[in-house]
Amino acid sequence: MRWRIPLLLSLIAIVAVSCDQQPVEPTTDQVAEAPAFDWMNNPDNGNEKLYRSYEDFILCIGFDNAPDLRACHSNLPLGDGTETDCGLQQAEAPTSYQDVGSFKEDEFFDNDFHKIQKGDVWVTIRDLSQPGDCFGDALVAEGWAKFVGTDNDIFSAGDDTHTNSWSNKFEGKLMTPGGEEVSYSAVGQHSWSNKKGFQAFHKVNLH
Repeated sequence: MRWRIPLLLSLIAIVAVSCDQQPVEPTTDQVAEAPAFDWMNNPDNGNEKLYRSYEDFILCIGFDNAPDLRACHSNLPLGDGTETDCGLQQAEAPTSYQDVGSFKEDEFFDNDFHKIQKGDVWVTIRDLSQPGDCFGDALVAEGWAKFVGTDNDIFSAGDDTHTNSWSNKFEGKLMTPGGEEVSYSAVGQHSWSNKKGFQAFHKVNLH
């Protein structure tokens, strides 16, 4: 029966080693560090470049389906702040944009960049056929709207085989001078090519 003694000693040694190797609970709270990202520029490794930034935005357009209306979209006061009866009276947050494409420093206009731009803009709609206090015209409605703009190539002017196209879309709830809430949506589509020249279409829905 003496063979049982070494076997028992071996088992005790194994249990002792296993207990020594158990994980130890941390004595203090440990906080995981969040990864750091550079959202502006990806590594210049020959692949397409990515740029993100902000810019002010002002765009005033008329509409094919409502020629008497003119809508201005902006995050800045209109008329450099000279008009106090309509529009913003102070600068608001700029719109954000993202450019993705190839970049060549020595051939600037050969760069191929796609652009998408988003943000909140203040919309001021006036009736050009009616006199009023908004730049001499009657104010129809104004308020905040969501804006999305796209451009298939921000450096291109179009050529015989390619068409440069860009668009702007707006959607929001506006208030009339009488306090009535109205729904606003508008779209502007533009294109340029050597074959067809410049083409534009603007449509508004206000109800």
